[in-house]
Amino acid sequence: MDKKRLLVVDGESQMGDFIHKTFSDHFDVLMARSGNEAIRRAVLDHPNCLLLDVAMPQMSSFMLCEILKSISQTKRIPIVLMGAKPRETVWGMAKEMGALDYIEPPFSAEKISKSIHSALEAAASERRRAPRVSMKIPIVIRSKDSLDHQYEVRAETVDVSRTGALMRLPVRIPIGAQVEFFQFDPARPGRMIPCAQARVVWNDDDEVIGPNCHGFEFVGPSAAAWAHKQ
Repeated sequence: MDKKRLLVVDGESQMGDFIHKTFSDHFDVLMARSGNEAIRRAVLDHPNCLLLDVAMPQMSSFMLCEILKSISQTKRIPIVLMGAKPRETVWGMAKEMGALDYIEPPFSAEKISKSIHSALEAAASERRRAPRVSMKIPIVIRSKDSLDHQYEVRAETVDVSRTGALMRLPVRIPIGAQVEFFQFDPARPGRMIPCAQARVVWNDDDEVIGPNCHGFEFVGPSAAAWAHKQ
């Protein structure tokens, strides 16, 4: 049987090294040192569970949770947080952002293992209750740049759900930008049908070479309209 994938997001090497050494016999342990790297690995490597250090550099762990839960390809990955702060000071926000558990000191292999397996069981139960709808479709994206000039980009979705879409684009659209989605038939490229409004909730960082991955969340009345079309 193939090992399940555990993505460990740890800005410091000490805890990540401990997790890798302790669990590599039972899991395929993947490592990420930053929030952007964690998002990219979560999208492309499809981990079964994510173990996240609360004390993340650059991007807060709570923001990372919120972003992952807004992307269709990563929204059902169970997230377990761990850190040095007492549970009562962290758990309320962690739960609101989508985490399934928080591990506080003292850390032990038994405690971490129990939390990971509970998260995996909870995620499996959620998938059975709410199956994901996804498909690939050609899309035109229209938006405005920083000078208020309108532009459009044509691409095909990597994944689409009722709540959002993942796409690889030849340009980098900034996080928070509002865009319009139009569906088109490649055989009739001049005919476009408005289908959704969306905002960018994640994209690759500047160091990535090649097509930029973007996560979009559908917003406004169009979100309900898109879900109805599925």
